[in-house]
Amino acid sequence: MREQKTKTLTDGTAAMFMAQLAEVERFAPVVRYLLRSLQAGGDLAVTLIEQMIADAEEYLAAGEAAGVILPSRDRAARTRYLAYQAAGGMVLWFTVHAATAEPESFRTLFRRYVEEITLPALELFSQGLLVDRSMLDDYLMYVPDPPSGGDAATAAR
Repeated sequence: MREQKTKTLTDGTAAMFMAQLAEVERFAPVVRYLLRSLQAGGDLAVTLIEQMIADAEEYLAAGEAAGVILPSRDRAARTRYLAYQAAGGMVLWFTVHAATAEPESFRTLFRRYVEEITLPALELFSQGLLVDRSMLDDYLMYVPDPPSGGDAATAAR
């Protein structure tokens, strides 16, 4: 998964992304294991989410270096947020829609999940959500010191 995400976030082309999307079902067994492990909680879930965050930080940094991902004021915090949002959203979706799915039907359900989230995720990541940065600017004035991670000078542009 890390290799595939690194390819997508460093290549920067729609062709790479569309090729991976076309065969997304191949990741279903890994995703099913991930879901069950996160739902079970405990030490395994903690270790798993921390490893996912570490992996994501690497491929997001590679995407920044490739000019595909915008730099962050605090790369580690952004990565943790994205990992929590992605894992939490996926756990919630599958808990609601597929709590008892058998392995054979899970592949189809995984495709459905990916199809439901791809457009809004791409829209949010490529176009943003807020129409201006006033809330960010006000927040940065509110916090005692802006976060030190990432390249703040580049991210501020």
